[in-house]
Amino acid sequence: MPCRRDAGKLPSTPTQWGILAWLGLAASGLGLYLWNRGACVVDAGTLAVMNNALVPAGLLVNLLIWNRDADLLRLALGGAVIAFSLWVNARFHPRARLAAVPK
Repeated sequence: MPCRRDAGKLPSTPTQWGILAWLGLAASGLGLYLWNRGACVVDAGTLAVMNNALVPAGLLVNLLIWNRDADLLRLALGGAVIAFSLWVNARFHPRARLAAVPK
């Protein structure tokens, strides 16, 4: 049985179609491309930490742009844990230790 959708819920103006195209193709497509390019040049630890940083970054955008309520203490503690994890990874990663050895 085919899936039937309400065509009335589709965008109805060129502006709405343009916004939909921008969000679907340009913003999401370019964002995913750049994320994957960055994933190719960093180590797995940095990638894992930054992947977890997406949630606090989204909450921060919600807080700053749309004035949504957020538990600032939890956001700050979570951000601090993520920043500490990034520091630990940079400090103790084997490549970082090799770079610190004088030649």
